[in-house]
Amino acid sequence: MISRSSFFKLIKEDVRQRLWTIVLAAIVFILPVPIYIAMEISGSRGFGTGLIDNFARNLAEPMARNSVWLVLVTIVGALICAVSGFGYLFSKKKVDFFHSLPVKRETLFAVRYINGVLIYLVPYLAMVLVSVLIIAFTGNMRAVVFSIVLKGLAVHLLGYLAIYTTCILCVVFVGNIVVFFAVSGWVFGITPITLLVFNWFEETFFNTYSYLGDSFNEWLYSLRFLFPGYFYIYSVDASGLAVSTVSLLLQELAFVVVLTVITLLVYRARPSDGAGKAIAFAVLKPVIRVSVELLAGALMGMMFYSMADRSTGVPGWMMFGVILGVVLSHMLIQSIFHFDIRKCFAGKWSMGVCAVVAVLFVLVMRYDTFGYDKYLPKEKKIESVAVEVTGLDRYRNNFTYTGSSIIWTEELEEMELTNVPAVYPYLESLVSDNEAYWDLRENGRTSDFTRVNVAYRLENGKTVYREYRANGLREDLFAPIFESMEYKEAHYSDIYTIPDSFVTSITAVHAMNELQMNLSAAEGAEFMATLRRELSAQTLKEKIETLPVAVLNMKVVERTPRYDSDGMPVDHIYDYSTELPVYPSFTETLRFMKERGFAATGEYEWTGKEMMRLELPEIAIKEPELYTGEVYTKDASVELTEYVKVGIGEQFGDVKIAYPEDWDYGYNTIPVEPEDYERLYALCTWEELYYYGRPGFERYENYRVCLDVPRDGYNIYETYCFIVPRDADLSFLFE
Repeated sequence: MISRSSFFKLIKEDVRQRLWTIVLAAIVFILPVPIYIAMEISGSRGFGTGLIDNFARNLAEPMARNSVWLVLVTIVGALICAVSGFGYLFSKKKVDFFHSLPVKRETLFAVRYINGVLIYLVPYLAMVLVSVLIIAFTGNMRAVVFSIVLKGLAVHLLGYLAIYTTCILCVVFVGNIVVFFAVSGWVFGITPITLLVFNWFEETFFNTYSYLGDSFNEWLYSLRFLFPGYFYIYSVDASGLAVSTVSLLLQELAFVVVLTVITLLVYRARPSDGAGKAIAFAVLKPVIRVSVELLAGALMGMMFYSMADRSTGVPGWMMFGVILGVVLSHMLIQSIFHFDIRKCFAGKWSMGVCAVVAVLFVLVMRYDTFGYDKYLPKEKKIESVAVEVTGLDRYRNNFTYTGSSIIWTEELEEMELTNVPAVYPYLESLVSDNEAYWDLRENGRTSDFTRVNVAYRLENGKTVYREYRANGLREDLFAPIFESMEYKEAHYSDIYTIPDSFVTSITAVHAMNELQMNLSAAEGAEFMATLRRELSAQTLKEKIETLPVAVLNMKVVERTPRYDSDGMPVDHIYDYSTELPVYPSFTETLRFMKERGFAATGEYEWTGKEMMRLELPEIAIKEPELYTGEVYTKDASVELTEYVKVGIGEQFGDVKIAYPEDWDYGYNTIPVEPEDYERLYALCTWEELYYYGRPGFERYENYRVCLDVPRDGYNIYETYCFIVPRDADLSFLFE
């Protein structure tokens, strides 16, 4: 057994051999951060007491867990220390020398491993000490500095240990420095790259795939122990994680301990003749080769599909890409393993099996063999559901009040429909409608379909997201969902959660009729209570069969204490506006507004300073056989009997045939003469201002009128857009 003095002699000797790494570590740690902090302090002016905490926090940021500089130093340092400490395994002479010493392999491993840690840790601690002393002696020390520094030390040290130990394991696996970098890339990259490619398949071939599901991060978390860099990456920035940073660090510590034991065992078992070989352990060769060949085949297959097959959907080139990827990767790996290009086709039968497996995988994903798009959890396994119908209120800014601040949120994240039996028939219709949608899509008969996002929260704690196409709104099935309070409180989360005192003003709009109501605290509370009560009672039938009679724009202001540059307290004002249509059944809300001077009717009084224009859709309609109206030009009235595009040539006077692949959903603009303003305005339906109304009704076969109304100020206009029915007689504009 080696004595303590002998152990420390080995430590000193190893330090002497690795002196250059110690000098490099001292330079990159001790110089940049303290110098940066000193420069920041010398360049600052005096601060009031209110801002000193923020200034101290900024000074400590270079030592924080998300410091880009420390992340870079940690990763590169781990790589350098692993190679400098165990790189002797690449040389047969050095291996023979070290193995001839009267020292156990465990001791030799411990000496070099510990030195590699100290080369990182000691300069790190020196940097922290010098930086903290500078901050303290200049009077900027605060408790927040210690918090930032300690969190950063825990995150970066554990991250270093994870990467450092993994790199040592890679050194032990191989017998050549070039192969070391290749194997390190495989160890660190095989898991995330495989998941990225799988995610690419999901997005490409599964029609109900939802970006909200974030399946990549979910799978990566499940396989985190196969990805050595996971813990460090996600503890540097733990935002959005389902687990706390402390839990992540504890898992990383356990990972490092287990990985260190495995590395030591592999180091002991490494044959002395492994130096100079590509892979020191023959058993690793098929593992590396097969995994890379399958991944390369799938990746190249997707690349060929994206370039050549996507338009046709027939995976001919894709199959060629899969086989090519397997063959090329097999040739490359075998050449590296044998250091001989003539061995590139060694193991042909294994290559053939990999090609068959890769082709089968691609075909299974391409044709959804396992029914991803038909997935519907059993009713009894669903704990709650969230449903988001696109276009029901066009695009709402979905904000919610958390009790301390207003934050933006996803509707699906806020909603929990627990009455699953009432929701389930609607979910079944979504699955069947979605299948019909993709069958009809090639024929272009899908204009009435609506996009619906669904989140299934299952009893096992998992959340599954899907995106469907529903054939219309399915009023009979969707009504119980829409009329439930669970749905409305999530869909209108801002209306139900934001405190009444935050609502500082309400502007009511009817066409160009506007009234801004500045309400007292009591009036604001009364108005919001009335609005919530009538919104809760609204039925789906009224929502889709009646048009709103006004639009409310509510200004919400959140005040959070902040400090100015002199340290004086000021209000931090967070402005936020939300719009909500008001329907005829909102009788009490309309009465409240009327008492304060707002009328949901009335004619616009022309001043003669307005400007009006008519916007014609460049593609008048997608389904011409359903269209019976006309499109007017300066020269003539042309019946639409096939795909028509209004040309932008001679004063919009020519009509050209537009093929479907040329569809452009923009509008061409025709100025309106002042004498036609009132006559055209009379044809407008103001209620469709802002496109409120029936979901998905914003169609490009309608005409649009835009009116620019002058307001106070130099050259300032407010623009209002109105829908003109497609059967309106507009011939007077072209007489």
